[in-house]
Amino acid sequence: MQRIAYGEHPSQFGELYVPDGVAEGAVVVIHGGFWHQRYGLELGRPLAEVLVGDGFAVWNIEYRRVGGGGGGWPQTGEDVLAAIEAVDVGPVVTLGHSAGGHLAVWAAKHSERVVGAVAQAAVLDFTQHITARALELCSEEQFAEASPAALVPIGKPVICVHGDLDEDVPVEQSVDFCAVEPQAELDVVKGAGHMDMITPGTESWERCRRAVVRLARGC
Repeated sequence: MQRIAYGEHPSQFGELYVPDGVAEGAVVVIHGGFWHQRYGLELGRPLAEVLVGDGFAVWNIEYRRVGGGGGGWPQTGEDVLAAIEAVDVGPVVTLGHSAGGHLAVWAAKHSERVVGAVAQAAVLDFTQHITARALELCSEEQFAEASPAALVPIGKPVICVHGDLDEDVPVEQSVDFCAVEPQAELDVVKGAGHMDMITPGTESWERCRRAVVRLARGC
């Protein structure tokens, strides 16, 4: 693993994992935590380790966050786009959990390098369920440019994996998004909660992993 800075701010860096031999594709891992400074890319490391073992180049990124981390909108989104451009690993699939799922889908809309997104229990509509948390990232006037539901059609494949027992981000976030996004696919995991999505060994993670393989190997 190699740490690479893509900017001067302490949070503008990522960790690049490169497999032995020729990579079968590339994945950008974007951690969640409601965009808050107290959560970092360490959440993405277990996923990166699995995926590099599967033969993918994996870019696990950090970004400026709210709560004293210099983040907010549009800074947080700008960091994700800058990070995606910072390493030359070819076309990428974004894999994001919770608020990172928001950024994964948002980046799919805005970056030509992104060919698809896997959204793990993602925050997709700022106007429903999680509005109070979204207002910590941006103003209500910015929802139209920051909320994925307002950006449909995304123009890329999006696979939404979500547990039906998620108490942090309701499954309706993914259900409703997939009902309006023409290239979205919904995979509801029965009995699964929020953190199951980023816990290797769970059914939720295995479904996310298979979704990544489908999209990344089609690059």
